[in-house]
Amino acid sequence: MSVTHTDVVKIAALARLELAEEELERLTSELNGILGHVDQLTSLDLAETSDLTPQIRSPLPATRPASVEEPDALTRPLGSFAPDWRENFFVVPPPPGVHREEPE
Repeated sequence: MSVTHTDVVKIAALARLELAEEELERLTSELNGILGHVDQLTSLDLAETSDLTPQIRSPLPATRPASVEEPDALTRPLGSFAPDWRENFFVVPPPPGVHREEPE
């Protein structure tokens, strides 16, 4: 895969960059170099040569036993997070120095 001068102009426009012609040439070359390295990396067959092969083929063990896992806090009702919850709204205290009359 490679990028052309036109591709880099489009990318610069999307990023709202104003580039001089020599910058466009340099960036085209640099991006093609990066894409060349990525192509080389994707062509490697790491499954047979890597020391991480056992970890790739099987899931990693849990760091804590299931007996000490806590339930996800986000599954609790929303009102349980609020110090004051009325009619499905968080009740926010007034800023210091502002006095609010409570409705009767």
